[in-house]
Amino acid sequence: MNIATLCKLINLQPSVQFRVFTFSESFDFSRVEKQLIEFRDYERMSGALEELREVLGEDREGMKILSCMLYASACLHDVTREKGIDDAVFIDTMKCYPRFLEETRRMTGTLCFDRWWWTTRQAGGHLFRIGALEYEMKHTGGGIVIGMHIPSDADFSPASVDASLRMAASFFAAHYPELSGAEYRCHSWLLDPQLREMLSENSHILHFQKRFAIFDEGEASDECIEWLFQTKAKDYAALPEQTSLQRNVRRHLLSGGVIRNAYGRLKDYN
Repeated sequence: MNIATLCKLINLQPSVQFRVFTFSESFDFSRVEKQLIEFRDYERMSGALEELREVLGEDREGMKILSCMLYASACLHDVTREKGIDDAVFIDTMKCYPRFLEETRRMTGTLCFDRWWWTTRQAGGHLFRIGALEYEMKHTGGGIVIGMHIPSDADFSPASVDASLRMAASFFAAHYPELSGAEYRCHSWLLDPQLREMLSENSHILHFQKRFAIFDEGEASDECIEWLFQTKAKDYAALPEQTSLQRNVRRHLLSGGVIRNAYGRLKDYN
């Protein structure tokens, strides 16, 4: 697969496609082939990313590194095909690129790529979108765990999460049988127990929380502001109050409270 085919399959924004194609036509990807292949090694991908950024130099709108991520992702298609991974899963996974671009546009008004720090996981074949959720094969000190992530466009209903978990179990059994006993974990502000006081008992977020045993209250973070309020601003007084959760979190932050990215283990993951 080439970049043009991948861009078409994931419906990358036309104006971004133009900028990606313009860069790609004049860039020799063999200059960064080593780094892009090293994305496939979980232990080396962070170092490879830093090397890639040094080679690319100034990249104000992120189009250089986006082009490289798309190139690596297109090359990965042969690998996923060999493992028997369905093309639908591959395409759903790579639709992260137009989604991230649109999220940044909504928050900043600019169609630029600023998620290069994350997409080594997709481009390296460590993370897959399976139904509503994403699943990352994370290397930890104790081995490999399956990290669960919630995309911004996910259907977060209990039925949709159930379906995703069933599909994920089948996916890993078929393509990564060595992970059959791996723990499923989630590290997110959505697991902060404080949210129980801010949401109704029928909330999809609370349904999701109940699936996990919290083993670490996590670190205080402003990450929730970006996802809940769709802004990168840190002026709590200016945050919108369009939903009850926004109102409650805003009030909590203004009173000196924090929201934590808690760590949880899925209670029933087999």
